[in-house]
Amino acid sequence: MNSEVDVNVLVSIYNQKISALTNQNILLEAKLQTLQKDYEEEKNSLLMKIIELGKDSQPKSRKKSEDYQSSGVE
Repeated sequence: MNSEVDVNVLVSIYNQKISALTNQNILLEAKLQTLQKDYEEEKNSLLMKIIELGKDSQPKSRKKSEDYQSSGVE
C-alpha cells in the first residue's frame, strides 16, 4: 500500500470539511438566536397580558355608605 498522500488532496479535503462544519455552526447559531428572540417576544407578550388581566380584575373601591345603601338594609 502506498503510504504517501498528495498534500493538495489532503488540504482540499480538509478545507471541505472545515467549510461544512463552519456552515453548520453558523446555521445553528442563527437558529439559536431566532429561538431566543422568539422566546423574548413571547415572554413580553405574556407579561403584558398578565398586567392587563391584573388591571381588569382589581375590584373597584366603594365607600362604606354606598355598600350600606346598596345592601338593602334599613
